[in-house]
Amino acid sequence: MQWLTREVFAGSLSVREEEKRDQQWRDARQLVRTRLHSGAEQLIEINVHDGVIERLHQVDTETVELRALIGDNESGYEWLHVRYRGATLTIIESGFAEMAGPFELLRDELTAAADGSFLHSMITDPCGEFDIVFTSVQVTRTPTSPDERMALMARAMPLKSPN
Repeated sequence: MQWLTREVFAGSLSVREEEKRDQQWRDARQLVRTRLHSGAEQLIEINVHDGVIERLHQVDTETVELRALIGDNESGYEWLHVRYRGATLTIIESGFAEMAGPFELLRDELTAAADGSFLHSMITDPCGEFDIVFTSVQVTRTPTSPDERMALMARAMPLKSPN
């Protein structure tokens, strides 16, 4: 992540620095819009904040899949299934894959490279960050209910020992 780093979400920056980073992120999103193609233009319109990742994995040498439940009570909930082609998954900050409990998406950044490829970076809570470099993407969004989010969280939660 270039602008929305762990420091932004940890509260270790001044309010002024947080606002500066947020504005840089917004400016970068505006600039990259004109360079998006091959399905990547769909990603810029998706708000992943508070999304819960169900699955993230490198399917084969050229394909990465992400499945997450995104949304909130105000905008509604939906399953997001993203299939990145010509893709490589790189773990930048480990931790989320080793956790027994769920992890949520905080934000994402999307950039376009001179060679026509794209970089989709995501940071998660309470830890974890990953990059996906890709050349094209297929995005499927399926409406769902708040109950589905609660069920996903319940499946991912570790069992509590009785005390």
